Amino acid sequence: MMIPVLLGCGVYSMSGATTDAQSITVNNFLNSGGGPPNLAQTLTEDLKSYYLQNTRLNIVNEGGELLVEGEIIGYQTTPLAPTADDRAAQTRLTINVAVRFTNNLHPEKDFDQTFTQFADFDQDLSLAQVEGEKVQEILEKIIYDIFQKTVADW
Repeated sequence: MMIPVLLGCGVYSMSGATTDAQSITVNNFLNSGGGPPNLAQTLTEDLKSYYLQNTRLNIVNEGGELLVEGEIIGYQTTPLAPTADDRAAQTRLTINVAVRFTNNLHPEKDFDQTFTQFADFDQDLSLAQVEGEKVQEILEKIIYDIFQKTVADW
């Protein structure tokens, strides 16, 4: 784990994050893509927690120097890896999240991007049996991707 290091001009770095911003607003994500009823709320709250744990940014309800907002636009399962008897051996759960990022300090870093991640599970299991675990696994990947794109300058 990296320890926060103060750099010149008020810029700091922690866990790969580099920014001179002091605050971030994470608007509630919308859900037009399906999935569990609490999916958008879980994504929003987990994203806020990730910023709190990995930066010194203050989460503010409005007017943040950085703004993250978006919408879950896809939630689908797809059969994978057909077997000899034409059955799928695995199923893939995929979640797509459209994100709009506004950097009020450096507008050239603004972006609109869709982040897509997936998790596979055995065809012998139903989505209901694995949904909670697989959704959390996928959201962790998407949150990491959003974090990297917004404040890690990769």
